[in-house]
Amino acid sequence: MTGAVFLETYKQTWKQMVYWGLGLAALGLLVVVMVPLFDMQQMKELLESFPPFILAMVGVGNDLEVFATNEGFVAIGFFGKSALVFAVYPVVMGMRITADEEDNGIMDMQLSLPVQRMRLVIEKFAAYSVSIVGLVVMIYLGMYAGVAISGIELDMARLTEVTFYLVPVMIFIMAVTMVIAAIIRRRQIALGLMTAYIIVSFMLQTIGAAAEGTIAESIGSVSFFTYYNAANIMTDGFVAAHLVGFFGLSALFLAAAVYRYERRDIGV
Repeated sequence: MTGAVFLETYKQTWKQMVYWGLGLAALGLLVVVMVPLFDMQQMKELLESFPPFILAMVGVGNDLEVFATNEGFVAIGFFGKSALVFAVYPVVMGMRITADEEDNGIMDMQLSLPVQRMRLVIEKFAAYSVSIVGLVVMIYLGMYAGVAISGIELDMARLTEVTFYLVPVMIFIMAVTMVIAAIIRRRQIALGLMTAYIIVSFMLQTIGAAAEGTIAESIGSVSFFTYYNAANIMTDGFVAAHLVGFFGLSALFLAAAVYRYERRDIGV
């Protein structure tokens, strides 16, 4: 039955989505509730004395005016600082599409059922994409609850953009993980390569942001973190080209994973 793999995958995943969502929502709520404890103007004056590299490392960048606002503090303090944390969930989901079950020696049993490899990969990818959307919704609700508890004023329209910008980014990370796992059969090797990719991307983005106008900035443009910059989103909102790029590359990697997975032996 069409959709059976999707439904079964989602049934096995929704609890993890809720656990992750509750944890990240609680963290978002905590950041929002902490806003009244800080004098944003004093924070801005303090940060003005820091070198660009330090500002880039903490995710502030050069636009301190954004950080000095309540919503800027939440966006940069939560989404900027937690960028690596947000990358973990889609990596875990991406590994589950093929690598985990293949490494455990049970994928061949699944494929003994009347289900095509292409359908298996696509429906699992779709189910995990839905779980990513659910996770992001829970994060947003956590921040909204923080606003209700603390009573502070935030530009929720901008924070909504920063929050839901996570969806294409996380789906992209999951797609990269999936294609690496489809090419490299062993889970540990695929996981190690994906971890290295994320860390190197984060470092390239940090270096590029700290050295604007140099070749380092151009090198930093290859990092996907460059296109999820909380400060820039707070200033400019959604950038359509970036969204198209994330979704387009995700679709391309999905096709590549299906192509590769259909043409190789399954580990047993």
